[in-house]
Amino acid sequence: MKKILVLVGSGTPRGSTMQLTDAFIAGAQEAGHQVKKVFLGNKQIEGCRGCNFCQRSGSCVIKDDMQKLYPLFEESDVLVFASPLFFWTISARIKAFIERLYATSKDDKFPKKETMLLMTAGDENFWTFEQSVSYYRFVTQAIEWQNIGMCLAGGTKIEDGKHIIKENYLEEAFQLGKNTITRSEQND
Repeated sequence: MKKILVLVGSGTPRGSTMQLTDAFIAGAQEAGHQVKKVFLGNKQIEGCRGCNFCQRSGSCVIKDDMQKLYPLFEESDVLVFASPLFFWTISARIKAFIERLYATSKDDKFPKKETMLLMTAGDENFWTFEQSVSYYRFVTQAIEWQNIGMCLAGGTKIEDGKHIIKENYLEEAFQLGKNTITRSEQND
């Protein structure tokens, strides 16, 4: 069993990104994993100030909702970043969370985590998620996290106020959650 922290970087609590997230969670829970979902759309999280206070003191100087998320981060094995595509990349909410994780590092070494990326977008061009995936891969590689999966759901839309996401993406997210295993488990 893995402890999975799912961070939803959408501003819409019942939109396409949340549907994709909930499908992933259903699969992960069916597989016996412990999942905690955090909707960042109602959290106040500033970006990192770059003041380095955390490196001197061991804690972030900014007192906002991130203080409640640090313990959840620390106890998780897997981080799942769920984001709509905003201006060709992941949401600012997810970016702010990632920036603030600097406070968890010691000598630029971060706690080891495995990560996943769930994303939604309105279009389905071959390059739609290129910038987002590039950013995600760069960040995870730079802080030595292990990517263990992605679900990139294009073609979402809103009709009559209802958010619509294709069933094949919901199934893909469900299977990703259900089949969440770590590298060490793969080698057993």
